[in-house]
Amino acid sequence: MGIALGNSFSLTGKSEAERRRAPRLDMDCRAKVHICDTGRFLAGRTRNLSASGALLEIDHPSLLVPGQRLRLGVAWSKRDVVLSADEMPQATVVRSLGMGSLQTVAITFDKAMSLPQPVAMSA
Repeated sequence: MGIALGNSFSLTGKSEAERRRAPRLDMDCRAKVHICDTGRFLAGRTRNLSASGALLEIDHPSLLVPGQRLRLGVAWSKRDVVLSADEMPQATVVRSLGMGSLQTVAITFDKAMSLPQPVAMSA
């Protein structure tokens, strides 16, 4: 018996949402990526975040590869903040896709990350 494959299903028959360990929130925040093996810092943006991982956009010609280790700093506000290393959670690249110098990178955090709580808008 075969399994029909579509955009939202894998070979396991589970949808992408069912495979996620934590719900994802769409968040467009400035990010700083520290590549552990080279010591380089790259500028990027978050596309979505969860307690267990993130999807990033990085404008850099060298493609990050699965298994590569990094630390992620996220600018939760518009003000500039200096982050210490312990404020940048460690993560591993799960997959990356490059188009020109722009790459989309999925990462998983070593430890669950606390996300800021959404602020209610007043009427």
